[in-house]
Amino acid sequence: MELSEKIKNNLQTYLSAITHTGTELERNNEVFFKKWFNSLPYLKENPEYFGFHDIDNDCLQRKIPWALLKGNGSKTIIMLHHTDTVDIDDFGKHKEFAYKPCELEKLFRDGKVELDDAAKNDLDSGEWLFGRGVSDMKGGGCIHLSLFEEYTKSESFNGNILLIGVPDEENLSAGMRSAANLLKKLREKYDLQYSLLLNVEPHDRIDENNVTIYDGSVGKIMPIFLVRGKLAHVGQIYKGLNPINLLSAIVRKTELNPAFIEKAGNTITPPPAWLYFKDRKEIYDVSLPLLTGGYMSILSLTKSPKEILDELKTISEEAFKEVISDIESSYAIYSSMTDMNQVKIDWKPNVKYYGEIFNEIVAEKGESFKLEIAEFQRQLEEKINNNEISRIDGSYQLMEKTLEYYSDLSPIVVIALAPPYYPSTNNSMLANAAEINNLIFKLDEYARKEIGNGIYTQNYFTGISDLSYGMFTADKENIDYISHNMLFWGDMYYIPLDIIKEQSMPVLNVGPWGKDLHKYTERVYKKDLYENIPKLIDFIVKSFL
Repeated sequence: MELSEKIKNNLQTYLSAITHTGTELERNNEVFFKKWFNSLPYLKENPEYFGFHDIDNDCLQRKIPWALLKGNGSKTIIMLHHTDTVDIDDFGKHKEFAYKPCELEKLFRDGKVELDDAAKNDLDSGEWLFGRGVSDMKGGGCIHLSLFEEYTKSESFNGNILLIGVPDEENLSAGMRSAANLLKKLREKYDLQYSLLLNVEPHDRIDENNVTIYDGSVGKIMPIFLVRGKLAHVGQIYKGLNPINLLSAIVRKTELNPAFIEKAGNTITPPPAWLYFKDRKEIYDVSLPLLTGGYMSILSLTKSPKEILDELKTISEEAFKEVISDIESSYAIYSSMTDMNQVKIDWKPNVKYYGEIFNEIVAEKGESFKLEIAEFQRQLEEKINNNEISRIDGSYQLMEKTLEYYSDLSPIVVIALAPPYYPSTNNSMLANAAEINNLIFKLDEYARKEIGNGIYTQNYFTGISDLSYGMFTADKENIDYISHNMLFWGDMYYIPLDIIKEQSMPVLNVGPWGKDLHKYTERVYKKDLYENIPKLIDFIVKSFL
């Protein structure tokens, strides 16, 4: 059977295994992979070379399917894709066609669904395959699966291929975070040397004549703020401190702040954006709120978590000083117009990391606090897993509960980290970057000759990807910053950064051209899916091994 036909057949079967992210449907990846494993003579003859790895502490009991082609030597390429897709709510009354590309195309051609001009032009060209998951990313996954099938027929394969499919990429990347432990186990058991992590996310083509590949992935950090003010009746506002005022000042000094824009290679990150801002009042009254919370998203290329958090702390301290100065100026005018006794305003800037406050409470109250807050966290985790509260609301409840133990009752800004955290990765961070750069140079030569397209290398995949967990080069101080300040760190959310650091490897993303991911017009370029990208990946595998 031709490779293109293998890809088509595998994709048709894979699409029928519905794996909506963050739901029990993700376990359908087991159904698909059990059938696929059993279809390969090589794996039937070597049952020790495939299996399912349980994701640690996963409330949905999801598993990571893996298969190993054990060839000659220890050099190993990891073929990675994610098994989950987003849901199909955007298909509306046509959900039944979401995973049936042929029927969906007919629906579109019959004019029963509104399409924008770009989607209609691609439909009319006949060069694009439509459907949920065809691009993001079961199509790319089937390229890996089909090539793996071919490689297992070799009587003497140079090197090793480890194929893994990870759940939860569209949510918190629980699959890839847990895969670090699987990779360590297999590395030690079979004496594998991980030389390249090859992902197959769809690419966004800047120039139609060039295939875009990525040799890194953007980092993402989500600082979360809880501001405690001072209660007061609105008629006596100068006796209190409004946390909304203080957090607003921090937002204004950080939202779109160009100091956080980074450029590395040919990639530029956008400035920070705040995604949530709300007081913590549950009912209306005429008092100032006591607590206000908000969280933001910062994309990074080269800055470490410590650098980013330290910048935010400095800015927050500046904002605190400015708010105090504004209050004093306002009160000076107000007091000049009244005969009432003056209020002494003596607020002092007070900004601390969550980890700092936690350690101060432990020093004062000892093990009893650690036991009580651990039990409270366990209860919150149970509510989050049962969808009784959101992860963000749980984060604020945990921060608020911690503050209840804190002896200092003055106004304060608390900065923590909320899941998820994605480290930035790029091959330039590793000592053997030259080897990968040479491989990319050869790949470009091959692509121009064989498929009539050049290769454009984007230095960072900016859509957030599991490549973030392919390497970690920051020092122990940064690991400690993350573990001490990340809410729910431990059973519910954990990244084995020490293991990832230990087995850091070069990364590449070589996937098909895709458009409109997560939309009902999601589609993949057929020639890439069936011909071009399989050729490029095959070239990488054979050249590198």
